[in-house]
Amino acid sequence: MTRTANEFLTPQAIKVEAVSGTSAKVILEPLERGFGHTLGNALRRILLSSLPGAAVVEVEIEGVEHEYSTLEGLQQDIVELLLNLKGLSIKLFDQNEAYLTLEKQGPGDITAADLRLPHNVEVVNPEHLIGTLSATGSLKMR
Repeated sequence: MTRTANEFLTPQAIKVEAVSGTSAKVILEPLERGFGHTLGNALRRILLSSLPGAAVVEVEIEGVEHEYSTLEGLQQDIVELLLNLKGLSIKLFDQNEAYLTLEKQGPGDITAADLRLPHNVEVVNPEHLIGTLSATGSLKMR
């Protein structure tokens, strides 16, 4: 059974419901079977590629050769530390890149508030946990 493009179901009802200040629910109905996944994935990719943002893309840690290392005095391994850095919410003003540094002596938690920031960078979530140092631990990274 073949069908032409004119025979496909096209959305008759389109509703947009604001869920919060940063998200919305879009309802299109009816759609052919499987079209919802196709449209949803395409829309997601378009939105993600259009959003400006900043993220940690490179880390240099004193005393660490590679990501599968451990650091004496640091409770987390380096992989977990890097995953915690991915959770940082950063705003960049006036530039495309910036260098952040962190130097901390233990004991205690390492949070985003411990980062030394240039004037054009803001950390949105300063309470974000990066790692935990023991009494003998220290961390220097860029």
